[in-house]
Amino acid sequence: MKQIKLWGMTLAAAMLVIGASAQTKEEVGLKMKEAGELINNKKFVEAIPVLEEVIKMGQAVGADAVDITTEAQKMLPQLYLQKGVVAVQAKKMDEAIAAFEKAENLADLQGDVMTTRKAGRFVSNIYMAIGVNSFNAKDYAKALESFQKGLAQDTANIQLAYFTAKSYAELKQLDKAVDLYKQVIAAGAENSKYEKQAASAQADMDNYMLVAASEAAQAGDLEKVQTYVAAIPKNADANLLLIQTANNLKKYDVVVANGANAYEAQTDEAKKSDVAYLTGVAYQNKGNNAKATEWLTKVTAGENVAAAKQLKTDIAAAQ
Repeated sequence: MKQIKLWGMTLAAAMLVIGASAQTKEEVGLKMKEAGELINNKKFVEAIPVLEEVIKMGQAVGADAVDITTEAQKMLPQLYLQKGVVAVQAKKMDEAIAAFEKAENLADLQGDVMTTRKAGRFVSNIYMAIGVNSFNAKDYAKALESFQKGLAQDTANIQLAYFTAKSYAELKQLDKAVDLYKQVIAAGAENSKYEKQAASAQADMDNYMLVAASEAAQAGDLEKVQTYVAAIPKNADANLLLIQTANNLKKYDVVVANGANAYEAQTDEAKKSDVAYLTGVAYQNKGNNAKATEWLTKVTAGENVAAAKQLKTDIAAAQ
């Protein structure tokens, strides 16, 4: 008897709890109306907790309120987007990022691809702005951290890819910088709207690689010089530096292997002649007098004209 009586009391208590907490579709509808009024009055931030309550109540009701619940779930990401915009206007960037990321996650759950991407771009742009401030303050490590976060949100952001590459370059992480610079340059080749970024990327990459190649040349590290020059194969100064460095180190095989490319890369006749002279000297040192004479004949300007003429005479006399 005691067990039966106790069970009855427990069941009655449970029924009271259920009755007290039960929601109806009408109540969910009234809460949704409250949220709608706030939205109509452009009180987007204030509408968020009300709409979240609508979803909670609707899920408790179940199938009867599924239409209201679904509508609220679709609206919520848009409200978080608005919350993020308000936070940006107030320059509360951490709050803005949190709101946009919430919008992104909720939209993703709803399969709303457009809103997901839109929120991601908002987050990306905020990180880009933060990164630019850090970069201009010469805090390249902090700038890179922000740019990486932004790029993770929007991998198609070419401007952000360019900034990320520039930060890598300033931190001497040249391999990573080159990979991103090449992506930006490729984007410019495919789409004219990225031509400006592509031109800046090419100019930056040339500059950073040339500085690195010059430092390697001063250290006598020909292998590194070759690596850096290979990243910018059309750069005239880099190609000339490679030939000069290899010649100074008496690495005539390297001079011979790269002479033609270095010669074609030059736009100044005097520098063309410098490359031709050094290539001719390299062939002469390797015992190939015919090729040496061929290259020495191309020396038509600059300071090596007389030396090239004399070396051709010496080669002819020795044959």
